[in-house]
Amino acid sequence: MYLSEKRLLNRLVERGVSTPEDLAEDRFRENVIRLQCRLLARVGAVVEVAEDTFEATASGEAIFTEEGCSPWFSGEDLVVDEELCVSDWRLTDFSKLDPTDIKQINLQFFEDPENDYRILDESPAYTRRKILGATDWKLNRLLREFPRTESLSQQCAHWMRAFAGIHTFPDANHRTGMASLYGLLKQNDVDFPDEEWPGNHIERAVLHSKIIRGLHSNVKYNSLWLKDELYVSWHRYFRNFLLDCENRLPMKPTLEQLRSVINHGRENGF
Repeated sequence: MYLSEKRLLNRLVERGVSTPEDLAEDRFRENVIRLQCRLLARVGAVVEVAEDTFEATASGEAIFTEEGCSPWFSGEDLVVDEELCVSDWRLTDFSKLDPTDIKQINLQFFEDPENDYRILDESPAYTRRKILGATDWKLNRLLREFPRTESLSQQCAHWMRAFAGIHTFPDANHRTGMASLYGLLKQNDVDFPDEEWPGNHIERAVLHSKIIRGLHSNVKYNSLWLKDELYVSWHRYFRNFLLDCENRLPMKPTLEQLRSVINHGRENGF
């Protein structure tokens, strides 16, 4: 279930400081509320007082008085136009990617003998069924509710956090996320030569992602679009890659040491 922005704002006025989880009450889409709160913050109706924690402003409260009105609202809904978008450089067209496409991308990694892919229960047939059996409505939800008003680097970070964190497939979730993201970038006229994508430091980024996911992050569909440690790691990567604004990367620990940390964690059930 979804809330209109005006009803959501009214809840914030009544409740005071709240998180999207509080506002969802296990009835509404927490991840959608998270994006709605950020949009309301852009028009000055709420303020983010701490990470993922919001409070209505005096301007937001005034909307519910007799003389209160706002050009940002049309009835119950916020008018989302270009002024509310963080940047013009962003993903807006998802029409050529669907759940079947995403599953086929993962299946290609499974079928390619040049790629390592973890086999479940020593059964390739069972592994294939698990790949193709990934739930369509969940992948559709990822596409439908994706944050379309944020900047490209933020969107890329959200996309990879979702694939790395939720782990839809038995294996190759990072690879599937990167491959599908590359397709989306091309579809939205953000082109990179094949030899440049996904950048020279992607292996380190993936290893960092795996460690953070195991130790810090707990990504569920209701916590999509949260800007946690996993998001920050990927946002830093894409900021550097897309904007070429920082080339200082940690040389320690080495890639071998990072792999050792991951292997140790797997052996101990992390």
